[in-house]
Amino acid sequence: KDTEVTMAVQVNGKMRGTITIAADSSDEECIAKAKSEEKIAKFLAAGEIRKTIVVKNKLINLIVK
Repeated sequence: KDTEVTMAVQVNGKMRGTITIAADSSDEECIAKAKSEEKIAKFLAAGEIRKTIVVKNKLINLIVK
């Protein structure tokens, strides 16, 4: 069955938005979707992503330096 989940997206540990994605998506797909989200992209523009933390179907944390 094709269920969707809403994941929290954090940049440097601060909540910056959410994405809705299929529950069986890979970590790479989740990160790509988060990066393409307009609200989140503006926080990523300031630097480069050093680390990504993905908690399956719960949250994505992008560490930007």
